[in-house]
Amino acid sequence: MNMKNLKMIPCTACGEPMPELRLTKFGYKVCVNCSTVGSYRAVTTTGGSGDHTWNDIQIMTPEQAKAADANAAKKPKWDRLGE
Repeated sequence: MNMKNLKMIPCTACGEPMPELRLTKFGYKVCVNCSTVGSYRAVTTTGGSGDHTWNDIQIMTPEQAKAADANAAKKPKWDRLGE
């Protein structure tokens, strides 16, 4: 869809023009600049073992992604045996 063909309506927070579809199709009453929702992240995962593995993605909110990053950065409580 061409941006020139979009019907624009005023943002309820700042009054700047925003696409009407943002309200009618997605239910957002404010423009992207006034939105308080952060961008979501996709994290890839691999499951299974041996010949039976698969790849998947997990869609996370910014808060979930931050917690997952912090958890991944933690040093394990124990390392390899004998060290």
